Amino acid sequence: MTNLPPEFLEDREQFIPFRTEILLERMIRDPRLAAGHHDALRQLCALLKHRYHFEYHALLETLKNDFVPFDPDRETLAEPEYSDEELQTVRLRLYASIRDVLRIGNYAQLTSEQIAECLKLQPVGGLSVRADTDEFDEFHVYYRGIRHQNKIEKYWFFFKRSRPVVRLNRVFVIARLKREFGGQIIVKMFKDVPVEDIKIIVPKVKLGMPIFDRFKIGGSVLGSLFTPISKLVFAFTLSWVYFWIILGGLLLAAFKGIMSFLNSKTKYLHVFSSNLYYRNLSNNKAALTSLIDDAEEQEVKEAIIGYFILFVQPSREMSMKELDNAAENWIQEQFGHQLDFEVDDAIRKLADKELLFTVRHITVGAEVQEIFKVRDLPDALSRIDKAWDEFYNY
Repeated sequence: MTNLPPEFLEDREQFIPFRTEILLERMIRDPRLAAGHHDALRQLCALLKHRYHFEYHALLETLKNDFVPFDPDRETLAEPEYSDEELQTVRLRLYASIRDVLRIGNYAQLTSEQIAECLKLQPVGGLSVRADTDEFDEFHVYYRGIRHQNKIEKYWFFFKRSRPVVRLNRVFVIARLKREFGGQIIVKMFKDVPVEDIKIIVPKVKLGMPIFDRFKIGGSVLGSLFTPISKLVFAFTLSWVYFWIILGGLLLAAFKGIMSFLNSKTKYLHVFSSNLYYRNLSNNKAALTSLIDDAEEQEVKEAIIGYFILFVQPSREMSMKELDNAAENWIQEQFGHQLDFEVDDAIRKLADKELLFTVRHITVGAEVQEIFKVRDLPDALSRIDKAWDEFYNY
Protein backbone atom coordinates (compact mmCIF):
# COMPACT_ATOMS: atom_id res chain seq x y z
CA MET A 1 0.00 0.00 0.00
CA THR A 2 1.37 3.42 -0.96
CA ASN A 3 1.82 5.98 1.77
CA LEU A 4 -0.01 9.16 0.87
CA PRO A 5 1.35 12.48 2.18
CA PRO A 6 -0.58 14.04 5.06
CA GLU A 7 -3.21 16.52 3.94
CA PHE A 8 -1.80 19.31 6.11
CA LEU A 9 1.32 19.66 3.92
CA GLU A 10 0.77 22.75 1.80
CA ASP A 11 2.01 22.88 -1.80
CA ARG A 12 1.73 26.65 -2.22
CA GLU A 13 4.49 28.22 -0.19
CA GLN A 14 5.88 31.65 0.56
CA PHE A 15 9.52 30.74 -0.02
CA ILE A 16 11.01 32.41 -3.13
CA PRO A 17 13.21 29.68 -4.69
CA PHE A 18 15.33 32.00 -6.86
CA ARG A 19 18.61 33.71 -6.00
CA THR A 20 18.60 37.48 -5.63
CA GLU A 21 20.97 37.84 -8.59
CA ILE A 22 18.58 35.88 -10.85
CA LEU A 23 15.62 38.03 -9.78
CA LEU A 24 17.63 41.21 -10.38
CA GLU A 25 18.62 40.15 -13.89
CA ARG A 26 14.97 39.51 -14.78
CA MET A 27 14.07 42.94 -13.43
CA ILE A 28 16.79 44.59 -15.50
CA ARG A 29 15.44 42.90 -18.64
CA ASP A 30 11.89 44.09 -17.94
CA PRO A 31 10.91 46.61 -20.67
CA ARG A 32 9.05 48.75 -18.13
CA LEU A 33 12.33 49.64 -16.43
CA ALA A 34 14.16 52.46 -18.18
CA ALA A 35 17.77 51.82 -19.15
CA GLY A 36 18.90 54.72 -16.99
CA HIS A 37 17.56 52.96 -13.92
CA HIS A 38 19.48 49.69 -14.35
CA ASP A 39 22.60 50.65 -12.39
CA ALA A 40 20.58 52.41 -9.70
CA LEU A 41 18.41 49.33 -9.12
CA ARG A 42 21.56 47.19 -8.86
CA GLN A 43 22.98 49.60 -6.30
CA LEU A 44 19.75 49.58 -4.30
CA CYS A 45 19.76 45.78 -4.23
CA ALA A 46 23.42 45.71 -3.12
CA LEU A 47 22.77 48.25 -0.34
CA LEU A 48 19.77 46.27 0.90
CA LYS A 49 21.87 43.10 1.00
CA HIS A 50 24.59 44.83 3.02
CA ARG A 51 22.03 46.39 5.35
CA TYR A 52 20.28 43.10 6.12
CA HIS A 53 23.61 41.29 6.46
CA PHE A 54 24.69 43.82 9.08
CA GLU A 55 21.40 43.52 10.98
CA TYR A 56 21.36 39.73 10.92
CA HIS A 57 24.97 39.47 12.02
CA ALA A 58 23.96 40.88 15.42
CA LEU A 59 21.08 38.37 15.62
CA LEU A 60 23.43 35.51 14.75
CA GLU A 61 25.82 36.50 17.55
CA THR A 62 22.91 36.55 20.02
CA LEU A 63 21.73 33.13 18.84
CA LYS A 64 25.19 31.59 19.16
CA ASN A 65 25.71 33.07 22.64
CA ASP A 66 22.35 31.76 23.86
CA PHE A 67 23.09 28.34 22.34
CA VAL A 68 26.39 27.90 24.21
CA PRO A 69 24.92 26.42 27.45
CA PHE A 70 23.06 23.76 25.41
CA ASP A 71 25.61 23.09 22.66
CA PRO A 72 26.53 19.35 22.52
CA ASP A 73 29.63 20.27 20.47
CA ARG A 74 30.95 22.92 22.85
CA GLU A 75 34.73 22.93 23.29
CA THR A 76 35.32 26.29 24.99
CA LEU A 77 36.33 26.54 28.63
CA ALA A 78 35.57 28.90 31.53
CA GLU A 79 31.93 29.30 30.49
CA PRO A 80 29.59 30.89 33.08
CA GLU A 81 27.50 28.68 35.34
CA TYR A 82 23.73 29.13 35.11
CA SER A 83 21.03 28.39 37.63
CA ASP A 84 17.98 26.40 36.52
CA GLU A 85 15.93 29.61 36.27
CA GLU A 86 18.63 31.35 34.21
CA LEU A 87 18.93 28.35 31.90
CA GLN A 88 15.18 28.37 31.32
CA THR A 89 15.25 32.10 30.51
CA VAL A 90 18.10 31.63 28.02
CA ARG A 91 16.41 28.59 26.47
CA LEU A 92 13.08 30.36 25.97
CA ARG A 93 14.87 33.36 24.45
CA LEU A 94 16.79 31.01 22.13
CA TYR A 95 13.59 29.26 21.03
CA ALA A 96 11.81 32.57 20.41
CA SER A 97 14.70 33.86 18.26
CA ILE A 98 14.88 30.63 16.25
CA ARG A 99 11.12 30.66 15.64
CA ASP A 100 11.29 34.26 14.41
CA VAL A 101 14.11 33.44 12.00
CA LEU A 102 12.29 30.33 10.76
CA ARG A 103 9.18 32.40 10.11
CA ILE A 104 11.20 34.96 8.17
CA GLY A 105 12.82 32.12 6.22
CA ASN A 106 9.30 30.89 5.30
CA TYR A 107 9.42 27.63 7.25
CA ALA A 108 6.18 25.98 8.41
CA GLN A 109 6.01 24.18 11.75
CA LEU A 110 4.54 20.72 12.26
CA THR A 111 2.41 20.33 15.36
CA SER A 112 3.04 17.38 17.69
CA GLU A 113 -0.02 15.64 16.20
CA GLN A 114 1.27 16.21 12.67
CA ILE A 115 4.73 14.92 13.61
CA ALA A 116 3.13 11.78 15.05
CA GLU A 117 1.20 11.29 11.81
CA CYS A 118 4.37 11.64 9.73
CA LEU A 119 6.28 9.22 11.98
CA LYS A 120 3.64 6.54 11.36
CA LEU A 121 4.46 6.44 7.66
CA GLN A 122 6.70 3.60 6.47
CA PRO A 123 8.61 3.41 3.17
CA VAL A 124 6.99 0.92 0.82
CA GLY A 125 9.20 -2.16 0.67
CA GLY A 126 12.06 -0.34 2.36
CA LEU A 127 13.89 -0.23 5.65
CA SER A 128 11.65 -0.23 8.71
CA VAL A 129 12.51 2.71 10.97
CA ARG A 130 10.94 3.46 14.34
CA ALA A 131 11.54 6.80 16.03
CA ASP A 132 12.67 6.70 19.65
CA THR A 133 11.93 9.98 21.45
CA ASP A 134 12.04 8.64 25.01
CA GLU A 135 15.25 10.56 25.78
CA PHE A 136 13.86 13.92 24.63
CA ASP A 137 11.73 16.48 26.42
CA GLU A 138 11.03 18.45 23.24
CA PHE A 139 11.07 17.68 19.54
CA HIS A 140 10.14 20.37 17.00
CA VAL A 141 10.10 20.02 13.21
CA TYR A 142 9.88 22.78 10.59
CA TYR A 143 9.81 22.32 6.82
CA ARG A 144 10.01 24.46 3.72
CA GLY A 145 9.25 23.52 0.15
CA ILE A 146 7.35 20.50 -1.18
CA ARG A 147 8.26 18.62 -4.34
CA HIS A 148 6.20 15.87 -5.99
CA GLN A 149 8.06 13.14 -7.86
CA ASN A 150 7.54 9.64 -9.24
CA LYS A 151 9.95 7.04 -7.89
CA ILE A 152 10.84 3.89 -9.86
CA GLU A 153 11.54 0.94 -7.58
CA LYS A 154 11.94 -2.83 -7.84
CA TYR A 155 9.64 -5.37 -6.22
CA TRP A 156 9.39 -9.15 -6.41
CA PHE A 157 12.95 -9.58 -7.70
CA PHE A 158 12.83 -7.96 -11.17
CA PHE A 159 9.46 -6.20 -11.54
CA LYS A 160 9.42 -2.38 -11.45
CA ARG A 161 6.73 0.10 -10.56
CA SER A 162 6.32 3.85 -10.31
CA ARG A 163 4.75 5.47 -7.29
CA PRO A 164 4.32 9.09 -6.15
CA VAL A 165 6.76 10.45 -3.58
CA VAL A 166 6.49 13.75 -1.73
CA ARG A 167 9.79 15.32 -0.69
CA LEU A 168 10.44 18.19 1.71
CA ASN A 169 13.15 20.48 0.32
CA ARG A 170 14.36 21.66 3.73
CA VAL A 171 13.68 20.28 7.21
CA PHE A 172 14.85 21.98 10.41
CA VAL A 173 14.85 20.05 13.69
CA ILE A 174 15.18 21.24 17.31
CA ALA A 175 15.36 18.51 19.97
CA ARG A 176 16.12 18.91 23.69
CA LEU A 177 17.44 15.98 25.69
CA LYS A 178 15.95 15.26 29.08
CA ARG A 179 17.91 16.56 32.03
CA GLU A 180 19.09 13.07 33.04
CA PHE A 181 20.59 12.68 29.56
CA GLY A 182 22.46 15.99 29.64
CA GLY A 183 19.81 18.57 28.72
CA GLN A 184 21.59 19.62 25.52
CA ILE A 185 19.73 21.02 22.53
CA ILE A 186 20.32 19.37 19.15
CA VAL A 187 19.75 21.52 16.06
CA LYS A 188 19.90 19.96 12.60
CA MET A 189 19.07 20.92 9.03
CA PHE A 190 18.28 18.37 6.32
CA LYS A 191 17.51 18.51 2.61
CA ASP A 192 15.36 16.48 0.23
CA VAL A 193 13.60 14.33 2.86
CA PRO A 194 10.76 12.07 1.61
CA VAL A 195 7.74 12.35 3.89
CA GLU A 196 7.73 8.58 4.36
CA ASP A 197 11.39 8.73 5.49
CA ILE A 198 10.92 11.60 7.91
CA LYS A 199 11.94 9.32 10.78
CA ILE A 200 15.59 9.63 9.77
CA ILE A 201 15.62 13.19 11.11
CA VAL A 202 14.89 11.94 14.65
CA PRO A 203 18.16 11.93 16.62
CA LYS A 204 17.56 8.37 17.84
CA VAL A 205 15.88 5.59 15.86
CA LYS A 206 15.49 1.82 15.92
CA LEU A 207 15.98 -0.05 12.65
CA GLY A 208 14.23 -3.16 11.43
CA MET A 209 14.51 -5.19 8.24
CA PRO A 210 11.59 -5.37 5.78
CA ILE A 211 9.18 -8.28 6.31
CA PHE A 212 10.20 -9.94 3.04
CA ASP A 213 13.85 -10.11 4.11
CA ARG A 214 12.87 -11.45 7.52
CA PHE A 215 10.95 -14.31 5.90
CA LYS A 216 13.78 -14.92 3.43
CA ILE A 217 16.43 -15.20 6.15
CA GLY A 218 14.18 -17.15 8.49
CA GLY A 219 13.13 -19.57 5.77
CA SER A 220 16.72 -20.07 4.69
CA VAL A 221 17.85 -20.81 8.25
CA LEU A 222 14.97 -23.19 8.96
CA GLY A 223 15.48 -24.97 5.64
CA SER A 224 19.19 -25.44 6.25
CA LEU A 225 18.60 -26.72 9.82
CA PHE A 226 15.73 -29.12 9.14
CA THR A 227 17.74 -31.81 7.36
CA PRO A 228 20.74 -31.82 9.79
CA ILE A 229 18.39 -31.94 12.81
CA SER A 230 16.51 -34.94 11.42
CA LYS A 231 19.77 -36.68 10.63
CA LEU A 232 21.12 -35.79 14.06
CA VAL A 233 18.20 -37.51 15.75
CA PHE A 234 18.65 -40.57 13.55
CA ALA A 235 22.45 -40.65 14.08
CA PHE A 236 22.02 -40.46 17.85
CA THR A 237 20.39 -43.89 17.77
CA LEU A 238 23.12 -45.39 15.56
CA SER A 239 26.60 -44.11 16.39
CA TRP A 240 28.33 -41.35 18.37
CA VAL A 241 30.71 -40.83 15.41
CA TYR A 242 27.83 -40.04 13.06
CA PHE A 243 26.28 -37.89 15.77
CA TRP A 244 29.33 -35.61 16.09
CA ILE A 245 29.79 -35.38 12.30
CA ILE A 246 26.18 -34.32 11.78
CA LEU A 247 26.32 -31.99 14.80
CA GLY A 248 29.23 -30.22 13.13
CA GLY A 249 27.15 -29.79 10.00
CA LEU A 250 24.29 -28.45 12.11
CA LEU A 251 26.53 -25.87 13.76
CA LEU A 252 27.89 -24.85 10.35
CA ALA A 253 24.33 -24.29 9.05
CA ALA A 254 23.49 -22.23 12.13
CA PHE A 255 26.65 -20.16 11.62
CA LYS A 256 25.68 -19.50 7.98
CA GLY A 257 22.24 -18.36 9.10
CA ILE A 258 23.70 -15.97 11.67
CA MET A 259 26.13 -14.54 9.11
CA SER A 260 23.28 -14.06 6.62
CA PHE A 261 21.35 -12.10 9.24
CA LEU A 262 24.37 -9.96 10.16
CA ASN A 263 25.15 -9.26 6.48
CA SER A 264 21.57 -8.15 5.86
CA LYS A 265 21.65 -5.97 8.98
CA THR A 266 24.92 -4.38 7.82
CA LYS A 267 23.41 -3.72 4.40
CA TYR A 268 20.43 -1.89 5.86
CA LEU A 269 22.59 0.06 8.31
CA HIS A 270 24.59 1.21 5.28
CA VAL A 271 21.37 2.25 3.48
CA PHE A 272 20.25 4.24 6.52
CA SER A 273 23.62 5.94 7.11
CA SER A 274 23.95 6.81 3.41
CA ASN A 275 20.51 8.41 3.37
CA LEU A 276 21.32 10.38 6.49
CA TYR A 277 24.79 11.40 5.24
CA TYR A 278 23.62 12.87 1.94
CA ARG A 279 20.58 14.60 3.40
CA ASN A 280 22.22 16.18 6.43
CA LEU A 281 23.18 19.78 5.66
CA SER A 282 24.42 21.15 8.98
CA ASN A 283 24.32 20.68 12.75
CA ASN A 284 24.03 22.90 15.82
CA LYS A 285 25.87 26.25 15.41
CA ALA A 286 26.41 25.62 11.69
CA ALA A 287 22.66 25.00 11.31
CA LEU A 288 21.89 28.29 13.06
CA THR A 289 24.29 30.10 10.71
CA SER A 290 22.64 28.51 7.65
CA LEU A 291 19.23 29.48 8.99
CA ILE A 292 20.30 33.12 9.39
CA ASP A 293 21.73 33.16 5.85
CA ASP A 294 18.45 31.86 4.42
CA ALA A 295 16.34 34.37 6.36
CA GLU A 296 18.63 37.24 5.36
CA GLU A 297 18.30 36.41 1.66
CA GLN A 298 14.52 36.04 1.91
CA GLU A 299 14.29 39.52 3.41
CA VAL A 300 16.23 41.01 0.49
CA LYS A 301 14.20 39.14 -2.15
CA GLU A 302 10.83 40.14 -0.73
CA ALA A 303 11.89 43.77 -0.34
CA ILE A 304 13.40 44.15 -3.82
CA ILE A 305 10.44 42.42 -5.53
CA GLY A 306 7.97 44.67 -3.69
CA TYR A 307 9.96 47.79 -4.58
CA PHE A 308 10.39 46.79 -8.24
CA ILE A 309 6.71 45.94 -8.83
CA LEU A 310 5.63 49.30 -7.41
CA PHE A 311 8.41 51.24 -9.13
CA VAL A 312 7.59 50.05 -12.68
CA GLN A 313 3.90 50.93 -12.36
CA PRO A 314 3.02 54.16 -14.21
CA SER A 315 1.53 55.72 -11.10
CA ARG A 316 3.86 53.83 -8.73
CA GLU A 317 0.86 53.39 -6.45
CA MET A 318 -0.91 50.20 -5.38
CA SER A 319 -3.00 48.71 -2.63
CA MET A 320 -1.66 45.75 -0.71
CA LYS A 321 -3.89 43.33 -2.60
CA GLU A 322 -2.90 44.78 -5.97
CA LEU A 323 0.79 44.52 -5.08
CA ASP A 324 0.31 40.95 -3.92
CA ASN A 325 -1.36 39.90 -7.18
CA ALA A 326 1.13 41.80 -9.34
CA ALA A 327 4.15 40.24 -7.60
CA GLU A 328 2.77 36.71 -7.86
CA ASN A 329 1.83 37.22 -11.53
CA TRP A 330 5.30 38.59 -12.33
CA ILE A 331 6.99 35.54 -10.78
CA GLN A 332 4.59 33.26 -12.63
CA GLU A 333 5.34 34.98 -15.95
CA GLN A 334 9.11 35.07 -15.44
CA PHE A 335 9.68 31.59 -13.98
CA GLY A 336 6.45 29.62 -14.39
CA HIS A 337 6.33 29.17 -10.62
CA GLN A 338 3.37 29.77 -8.31
CA LEU A 339 3.93 31.01 -4.79
CA ASP A 340 2.21 32.96 -2.04
CA PHE A 341 4.05 36.29 -1.95
CA GLU A 342 4.30 37.71 1.58
CA VAL A 343 3.09 41.14 0.62
CA ASP A 344 2.57 42.34 4.19
CA ASP A 345 6.19 41.50 5.02
CA ALA A 346 7.44 43.22 1.88
CA ILE A 347 5.51 46.40 2.73
CA ARG A 348 6.75 46.31 6.32
CA LYS A 349 10.37 45.97 5.17
CA LEU A 350 10.13 48.80 2.65
CA ALA A 351 8.39 51.09 5.14
CA ASP A 352 10.99 50.25 7.79
CA LYS A 353 13.75 51.29 5.38
CA GLU A 354 11.77 54.44 4.44
CA LEU A 355 11.48 53.32 0.82
CA LEU A 356 7.66 53.20 0.86
CA PHE A 357 4.93 55.35 2.30
CA THR A 358 1.13 55.58 2.36
CA VAL A 359 -0.27 58.23 0.02
CA ARG A 360 -3.98 57.91 0.83
CA HIS A 361 -6.78 55.58 1.94
CA ILE A 362 -9.63 54.32 -0.21
CA THR A 363 -12.85 52.53 0.70
CA VAL A 364 -13.65 49.30 -1.16
CA GLY A 365 -17.03 48.02 0.01
CA ALA A 366 -16.82 47.89 3.79
CA GLU A 367 -13.01 47.79 3.76
CA VAL A 368 -10.60 50.71 4.01
CA GLN A 369 -7.41 50.09 2.05
CA GLU A 370 -4.09 51.90 2.08
CA ILE A 371 -2.53 52.99 -1.18
CA PHE A 372 1.26 52.67 -1.12
CA LYS A 373 3.94 54.35 -3.16
CA VAL A 374 7.71 53.82 -3.36
CA ARG A 375 10.29 56.57 -3.55
CA ASP A 376 12.29 57.28 -6.68
CA LEU A 377 15.59 55.43 -6.97
CA PRO A 378 17.83 58.46 -6.20
CA ASP A 379 15.77 59.22 -3.09
CA ALA A 380 15.75 55.56 -2.05
CA LEU A 381 19.53 55.27 -2.46
CA SER A 382 20.06 58.46 -0.51
CA ARG A 383 17.95 57.22 2.41
CA ILE A 384 19.72 53.84 2.57
CA ASP A 385 23.10 55.59 2.43
CA LYS A 386 22.07 58.01 5.19
CA ALA A 387 21.01 55.09 7.39
CA TRP A 388 24.48 53.55 6.96
CA ASP A 389 26.14 56.80 8.01
CA GLU A 390 24.10 56.90 11.20
CA PHE A 391 24.76 53.35 12.36
CA TYR A 392 27.83 54.28 14.38
CA ASN A 393 27.49 57.74 15.81
CA TYR A 394 30.34 58.25 18.26
